[in-house]
Amino acid sequence: MCSVTIASRSSWVQLSGRLWQSELQRHQRSPEGHRPCNRSVFVVCTGRVMTHLSQLVCRHTSLPSTYRRFLQTAMSASHVELFVLSGREAPELKELVHLPSGMHLLSTGRPDMELKDWAKSDWDKVQVLLKCGTGKDASSKQELQDIWPHLTNLKWIHSASAGVEKLLFPELVKSSVTVTNAKGAYSHSLAEWALTACSWFAKDLPRLKRQQKDRRWEPYYVEELRGKTLGVVGYGDIGQETANVARAFKMNIVALRRRKELSQHDKDLHLKIYTPDKLNDLMAESDYVVAALPHTDKTEKLISSEAISHMKKTAVFINIGRGQTVDEDALVNALQEKKIRGAGLDVTYTEPLPTDSPLWDLDNVLLSPHCADRTTTFQAEAIQQFTELAKLYIEGKELFNVVDKKTGY
Repeated sequence: MCSVTIASRSSWVQLSGRLWQSELQRHQRSPEGHRPCNRSVFVVCTGRVMTHLSQLVCRHTSLPSTYRRFLQTAMSASHVELFVLSGREAPELKELVHLPSGMHLLSTGRPDMELKDWAKSDWDKVQVLLKCGTGKDASSKQELQDIWPHLTNLKWIHSASAGVEKLLFPELVKSSVTVTNAKGAYSHSLAEWALTACSWFAKDLPRLKRQQKDRRWEPYYVEELRGKTLGVVGYGDIGQETANVARAFKMNIVALRRRKELSQHDKDLHLKIYTPDKLNDLMAESDYVVAALPHTDKTEKLISSEAISHMKKTAVFINIGRGQTVDEDALVNALQEKKIRGAGLDVTYTEPLPTDSPLWDLDNVLLSPHCADRTTTFQAEAIQQFTELAKLYIEGKELFNVVDKKTGY
């Protein structure tokens, strides 16, 4: 006698199991074409879908063709084990209920806590790793490096962050493991912050607050963003979205990027592109400079003292990329000496910003503690993006947001 046991939390799978058992019993009572068998198969189903089916059942010649087709269909979804490197209290983890058919959440945790008792057989199951979490739930590069030797079957790592400087290390870069990131998940919120910083200086909002505090009604001239030139240093997804929002203010856009290829949209707008060797020219032309660069060896302090010296005295520098891409000492000097109008900084070279940093005391600086993209939905949206990628991965389709591990973005 052959038997099939189906375990699931999903009602439709349980029903299928009962129908299966009923049909199997009827089939076994019929002598026509039946060959007795003592094999037993356990099929595990998680959520609404089956995440594992034994190929033995698909080859089982004594089963009715209806149920053989059912199993073959279920087997078409790959069985992939996912491990999430983060604290287990991370609120965005609830979005993983939307994992596609064929991907199973093996575990969530940290190496020195929930995973300290894992055996080699546990690590061997991991094929996909999701690195996420913020604050106390955030995982570190060191934690990933610590478990790296155990991840012998790892095929894909996804970072729920747009920047990957806290993910990549030499062994990972040299490996065949695919890396994707959350490019695009935070672009609009960062673009909004950049234009808020532009308006902060254009409308002289600090003056408004001072007058309000002193109960002084003193009208003054304000500046429009319309017609001003916005220079975008780092014309990737974040830079492009910043340009799109700036165009709503009727600003003129110039941009710097390593690759000169443009989208049809940018071609239609006749976007002026500078290559990295022309950074000083962009700085000199711009009324507002928005840095949206990733941090790599090549972008370390790319916004140099020389580049800053080419800015207009009335220009504003805004950084929504990474603090390490700017010569911060040179920027502080330019701000203190009023060589530029001001700066809007969501990121700094060292984070948290040291309490003795002169940036705290400068009236011409708008400071944000690296939270311009920290909306109430940003974590959930980043995981939703991962589940979209996971569906493509299961279906064997090309992934988007694939990171060039050698360039670092």
